[in-house]
Amino acid sequence: MAGITDLPLRRLAKSGGAGLVYTGMLSARALVRSDEKTEKLLKTADDERIVAAQIFGSDACVMSEAAKIVRDSGVDIIDINLGCPVRKIVKSGAGAKLLADEKLVSRILESVVKSVDVPVTVKIRTGLLPEHNAATGIIRVAYNCGIKMVVVHARPASQGHSGSPDLKLFVAACAGAKIPVIANGGIVDEKTAADFLRVPNCAGIMIGRGALGNYSIFKRLEEFFSSGKKLPLPSKKEKVEWLKKHVRYSMEYYGEKKGFVVMRKVFHYYVKDLPNAAKIRDIFNKKIVTLSGFSELIKLF
Repeated sequence: MAGITDLPLRRLAKSGGAGLVYTGMLSARALVRSDEKTEKLLKTADDERIVAAQIFGSDACVMSEAAKIVRDSGVDIIDINLGCPVRKIVKSGAGAKLLADEKLVSRILESVVKSVDVPVTVKIRTGLLPEHNAATGIIRVAYNCGIKMVVVHARPASQGHSGSPDLKLFVAACAGAKIPVIANGGIVDEKTAADFLRVPNCAGIMIGRGALGNYSIFKRLEEFFSSGKKLPLPSKKEKVEWLKKHVRYSMEYYGEKKGFVVMRKVFHYYVKDLPNAAKIRDIFNKKIVTLSGFSELIKLF
């Protein structure tokens, strides 16, 4: 998740039981230009292994050069984004726009795979529009190019993150796939995870927004699928402890003021179930830029 899955958040996900974590989406052109902000987003830590870095772009040569930079940073896996629906990304010819051009996708994937000696994976959407199945063709191309795994967000790009995943299109994507296919999109609990894992050829699940402020979801699902036992949802106390740890990690990574500013993107996930959530969120977003201010705000929880 661009702008969200930074190092502080990935460390929390890993502590909650995530088997594999991803950087936010990184621009291949920015990496090749040695953009300082983008390079910082590529920073990883030993306690978050295994970690994948996700890159996006529409030029095969630039993508291969960016992949080399990413590999040299020490990440374990390189992931290529072919599914981002954000207008700015699509307008540049990258992200979900590539789902309509299998030939260009093939050139990009071949170029990246040949340029690095670490596994390369891709993340896609089912298609651009509802009922449009681009996934089957892209998965075939990916296999032919040496891609090791494909994550399918089971919604079309036009749907963004709203509405229910399209299980029928996900079934079609998995059918006949010769590489592991991972399910993504709308996974928030045991039922939504099980709906995907019942699909033939589904090799696993990826959780994004469903894990924000809810990091134990990984351990809960692992327990459920290994023993059938449902573990309790996180208590308010647990969420507060996660929030405090997130604040600490964010300040260490960005500095005090910027650490709080960056956290405005995810703070609401921690407080959404509180009776005074709107008031607390408003104070955090408008006033909190110091640890002392945050410590006072916590008293309202």
